[in-house]
Amino acid sequence: MIRPRPRSAGTPGSIPTAAPADTADNAPAIPVSHTTGAQAPAIGNLGRPFTKDAVDLRTTLAHMLLAGGAAAVITLACWFALGATNLPSFNSSFVTKALSTAATVIVIGAAAGACFVWLTNRPAKRRYLLSAALYLVPAGLVVTTLAIPLAATSLYLDGISVDQAFRTQYLTRMTDHLGWADMAYLDQPSFYPGLWFFSGGLFAKLTGMAGWAAYKPWALVTLSATASMLVPVWRRITGSLVIAVAVALVSTAVTLAIAAEEPYAAIVAMGMPAAVVLARRAMRGGRGSLLGLIVFLGLSANLYTLYTGLTAIITIALAISAAAAGKTIRPILRLGAAGIASMAIAAIGWGPYLLALATRPHGPTGKAQHYLPDAGTFVPTPFFQATALGALTLLGLIWLIMRSKRGDARALIVGLSCCYAWVVASMIMALVGTTLLGFRLDLPISLMLAAAGVLALADIRIVGVRRLYPQTVKPEWSRIATRIMAIVLALGCLNYACTIPINQRDRIDLAYTDSDGEAHRGDRFPADATQYYAKIDTFLSQRLKTRAGSVILTDEKSFLAYYPYHGYQALTAHYANPLGQFEKRNDEIESWTDIKDPQKMLDAMDKAQADNGWHSPDAIVLRGQLSKGKVIPKERFSYLIADDIYPNQPNVRFRTVNFHTEAFASGWDLGQIGPFVVAVRERDRG
Repeated sequence: MIRPRPRSAGTPGSIPTAAPADTADNAPAIPVSHTTGAQAPAIGNLGRPFTKDAVDLRTTLAHMLLAGGAAAVITLACWFALGATNLPSFNSSFVTKALSTAATVIVIGAAAGACFVWLTNRPAKRRYLLSAALYLVPAGLVVTTLAIPLAATSLYLDGISVDQAFRTQYLTRMTDHLGWADMAYLDQPSFYPGLWFFSGGLFAKLTGMAGWAAYKPWALVTLSATASMLVPVWRRITGSLVIAVAVALVSTAVTLAIAAEEPYAAIVAMGMPAAVVLARRAMRGGRGSLLGLIVFLGLSANLYTLYTGLTAIITIALAISAAAAGKTIRPILRLGAAGIASMAIAAIGWGPYLLALATRPHGPTGKAQHYLPDAGTFVPTPFFQATALGALTLLGLIWLIMRSKRGDARALIVGLSCCYAWVVASMIMALVGTTLLGFRLDLPISLMLAAAGVLALADIRIVGVRRLYPQTVKPEWSRIATRIMAIVLALGCLNYACTIPINQRDRIDLAYTDSDGEAHRGDRFPADATQYYAKIDTFLSQRLKTRAGSVILTDEKSFLAYYPYHGYQALTAHYANPLGQFEKRNDEIESWTDIKDPQKMLDAMDKAQADNGWHSPDAIVLRGQLSKGKVIPKERFSYLIADDIYPNQPNVRFRTVNFHTEAFASGWDLGQIGPFVVAVRERDRG
């Protein structure tokens, strides 16, 4: 995946290398220089070079699996333990914030201490225990900064608001029926990358949880597992466990602060800096790097395609650069191999949708790009922020410029250049009525620069002052420099990590103020209309016999997120499957509001099914009033239609249309549940 097992001896200026068959995997992420002789520079007071921790590919893969598995189990145990407590809500008390800060201090302090022991005094008996603890440090940060602030609620960041409604609906669908089915439309393959939701549905089934209830623990587990798996990856890249822990810990903190609300995208972004380094090495002949790149591209395509596409573009640029520099087509051939193999993996999830898109009628396929928030009008420059992240990314930027002739630094430069080009292109694309969602690249840009910042600190320690003044810098000064940089990095990470709950305050508040699937709020205030959902579900289940396969027309997005009924219409155009023909369905639904005759209403629904293949509604759940179970003449049942109004912001407009109550006077089994009228179509269901 990255560098193979080192030889017992190396050459000055390079990390010790292994078998020459995989030479591109040996290129150092940071230079290891010599001073006055061939001896590699020492760390601490024992004379160990950073590359002492280099491991082979097989060991790296084993460590990734063990670290990810252990992190998942420990995080799940912490989530369960926190759920058994009686902590106050985050939005009404500072108790959970205080506990989060204290726990973060302990985790980062323990990590700093473990790194110091690893560098200065590494007894063989404690070597494996110490390395295992360091592998799990990033997972500990996920627990302290997210799990603790969310301890008193069943919901994840953003609750069931904003985009979490459709994400929860997707996980609920996968929990009910594992596969690649669309979250809303019946008998349609999903067009949204489904690997995270598929595995989350499996997790919910194995633990016996409802889909909505599994969302928070699954998000925490996947974030923790990915964060811990970064440590062995970066260990193989740099040859140093300490540097690997630092990069992984910083990457985790940045991800949690910027984009933790979208866990399946976050776990892809966390791996992008390493993937960029792998891409350069893969294009230059590294077999392990090529394998790692293929797996990353293939899996990420089934998680968050935007980042996959960006990584692919970076890989293409690196391949062209390698081909031009070496005057050979071998990098292009390796690029082709990586592309074919990764697309084969991606086709597992994308194949059914692409096949259906080519053979069935569908609506516009670019609605998801119809979004340009304020953040999409700025070029991300984290290095100008007056924060610990700003200082680290500025250092990383300077290091990239100074080390631009070195392979891995050059790879990150190419990666950042592609990111910034994408951001600017996204703004220009507004002229043709779409975007490239450039605002989403704030996270990858910050992660690449932050990783470069950590590598810069390591570089300074190895070839800094002592290389400039080899005759005057004493070993004691070297030890002091090591400790100072370690302390500064630890304190900077601590300062930044402790602000994560504050940066996510609004999203955490929604997790407490929204009502969960059992009509409970984390802040213990009365629930909203969600309190009626259980009765609605009972009413529907008694008459429809099954949830899956039953199509409901409703604008209650939370109801479809908590219960696995299929929707006649998706929540908004931006997350609607093009195969569902969202806008055409809107027109059809609105045409029904002119109908008063019950039989004509049924005929219109059946005609839409016959003409378009849309399964007609088995039931409707709308707001309105009945009188003793009968419709009230001249009254209305209201329904919210979502219109895509891009380029305006907000990009969605909800408008109310009203159904004539007389249209449901016969042919429907009616019930009044709270403010909702529930109407089940009378069919022969055997």
